[in-house]
Amino acid sequence: MATYDPVLKDKWHKAIEKLYECLGSEEGLVAEIADYAVVIPNSLPKAITTIEIDLYQVAALIDDHEWMTVDVVGWYSPMHGVRWPTIVITARDAGKESWYSKKILAVEQFVKDQGLDLEVVLQVLDQLPALPEGGFDQYNHEIISCKYDDIHMIGRSLGIQNIDGSVSLGFRILVEDGRQFGVTSCRRFQQAGLIQTELIGLNIQAPSFHDDPYIKKTLPKDEKVEHLQSRDLGKIVAVSSRSLLTDWCLFEIDQDDFVISNPNTWAQIKDGKTYRVKKWGRSTDFTEGAISASPSIINSKYMEHAQADSPIISVRCVTSSKNTPFFYPGDNGSFVQEYDSDAILGSCAAYNKASQVSYMMPIAPIIGEINDVLTSKIKEPKEIQVQHDTPLPEEFENFRHAVRLA
Repeated sequence: MATYDPVLKDKWHKAIEKLYECLGSEEGLVAEIADYAVVIPNSLPKAITTIEIDLYQVAALIDDHEWMTVDVVGWYSPMHGVRWPTIVITARDAGKESWYSKKILAVEQFVKDQGLDLEVVLQVLDQLPALPEGGFDQYNHEIISCKYDDIHMIGRSLGIQNIDGSVSLGFRILVEDGRQFGVTSCRRFQQAGLIQTELIGLNIQAPSFHDDPYIKKTLPKDEKVEHLQSRDLGKIVAVSSRSLLTDWCLFEIDQDDFVISNPNTWAQIKDGKTYRVKKWGRSTDFTEGAISASPSIINSKYMEHAQADSPIISVRCVTSSKNTPFFYPGDNGSFVQEYDSDAILGSCAAYNKASQVSYMMPIAPIIGEINDVLTSKIKEPKEIQVQHDTPLPEEFENFRHAVRLA
């Protein structure tokens, strides 16, 4: 079984022919290609609550190939019939024979030497955009109802006039001198060709230029959608660099405006710990998930629109509790929150369509950078300590293996 990929279609057909050659005159044996996503419809991976493995050593074993990501997740195993702790590698050159004759065998031997019972899976991934963007149009009515209102709900669609791209409202910042700011993503606008200096002073609008016609069309007829003179929320005052590790856009909003469902705390996360999380976004609305205890690694040199100080970046992997992605194109600017406390833990960075996990960057560097550019200290959100290894609901758990899955 494999996720269907037209690039590998001919290779799979040749593989089946070779299998039949090996079977020879054996009767009653049939070789068949099955699409993983069709055979196992509820196949999204789950986060792992405890695992100890050095993925940098795994990266060293495959360094001469075009690998893109390495995750450790609970992946459905046809052999075991359940989700099993698995190293999932994605690569641009996954069709190379040397992956199967050398590299995967080397990783499997490394796992065995570590005394771990992990499977190894290789997936094809052509690119992992640092900036996912798309026209995924799903809107919750509660969010739609405030699109042309003075209420700014986190997750609502934002954009810049005449720029055909959408981001999400992340959260509101209050500073000690009484001003308030909205926080979203700047990378979408940078991808559109706008540099840092060109962004300063531009108006952030809600909804975005891209989403405005659609939202007007889908609102109930009896709802007044033009009672505001302008959709402008405020002018951009500062943006982050093009670094992959931080992505933020700060715009000042009027005193009379306010944000509902706004998180007023943030927290740092600890490696090796699991967190139950949630987020609101422009594309996927409200989603729940879990941050895996095992960090993932990304090969940044094969990512588009990304700049990084190191070719290999450690990120936190977020899996969804439902059979839908936790983060999807258009959710840029959304921030991941701890489920019970609402504390902000990090920013949505990218979605891996091959391993079907989301990647999160920690919030601490973002808060630090914003604090540095403001003339007054941040009053809210405040830093707090949150409980790690949060008890997870039953749908997250699988006790059929010594390594518990989240």
